[in-house]
Amino acid sequence: MKNTLIKIQNFFLALAMVVRHPVKAPELMLARRNEEELAADIEAINRERIRTLYGQEQEPADPELKKKEYRKINESYEKRLIFHVGFGAGLFSELDSMMEHMLFCFENHIRFEIYADDANFSKAGGMGWEERLWYKGYFLPKILKRRTGADYLTQDIWCMCINNDFKYHPVDFPLFGMKGTATSQFSKFGEIAICPKPDVRKEMDALISKLHMPEHFVSMQIRGGDKCLEYKELKDAASYVEKVEALGLSGQPLFIFTDDYTNVTKIRELRPEWELYTLTGEEERGYYNEAFNRQDWEFRRKNLIKLLAIVELCKKADYHIGPNQSCVDLYLRSVKGLERYIVL
Repeated sequence: MKNTLIKIQNFFLALAMVVRHPVKAPELMLARRNEEELAADIEAINRERIRTLYGQEQEPADPELKKKEYRKINESYEKRLIFHVGFGAGLFSELDSMMEHMLFCFENHIRFEIYADDANFSKAGGMGWEERLWYKGYFLPKILKRRTGADYLTQDIWCMCINNDFKYHPVDFPLFGMKGTATSQFSKFGEIAICPKPDVRKEMDALISKLHMPEHFVSMQIRGGDKCLEYKELKDAASYVEKVEALGLSGQPLFIFTDDYTNVTKIRELRPEWELYTLTGEEERGYYNEAFNRQDWEFRRKNLIKLLAIVELCKKADYHIGPNQSCVDLYLRSVKGLERYIVL
């Protein structure tokens, strides 16, 4: 059986090598992974390549094929990084950093693995990365110790991933639809890494559907809470009203992403005729990360799912107006591009 699978693998690899020069899958992978799964991955990936034989190299139409190809390439690298995610920062601070490290590793031929057993987006004693919010996918949580044989830990490459030389260097990976700078393209890994489990997706969809959003709308993020500790001045609701009017968007429905409901109240007072939507609760008065991490798991889970639903809506908006002062902003700017992300 094993020899048959290897022959199938080699046939498709040889065919694809002629027409597209795909990344070779090392033999050692057959010893590491389920052979039937690997053979199926290779067959599906190369079938997709054959279908687009006469086109330019591009990202697979099926997101699942993209995940499989990333997994195949990632697992072919010998050098390994164990990335510690969920150590206490806000959710998108963690996710942005993770995707930037994924990109760095992909470019430098380093196998990317994560450790998330103590993640702050998981309940105590929970399943870390797999705790309700994410598919298990290709990630292999490991014990964060050098005895695992990892070549690098997070701190070994952290400084290289946060400096401007990395963030603004050009990247061009058609497989993932990436062409631009690292800071403008890293969110493309979201299709691989940010995959809510079915029960979570169902709750996200329920939150979104209850708003009865129109097809076309503009979103905005107004931050409060602990963000005032990082910046001398935060943009207030009135400045967003001015920006909307300056852009000629005052007739568009507005989705307000804010951690303080008084911002919704203020905009409603200033422009009572505007059509406003929000998922922010009337009782909310600013997000404070330290206080949030002290809450019980059910509270955190509910609000993390709401945040994912909010971000989903901002991604769908025709335009997003943001203060460029938060990690969610960084992610949305990467997703929407400079044409559809407007800095306040």
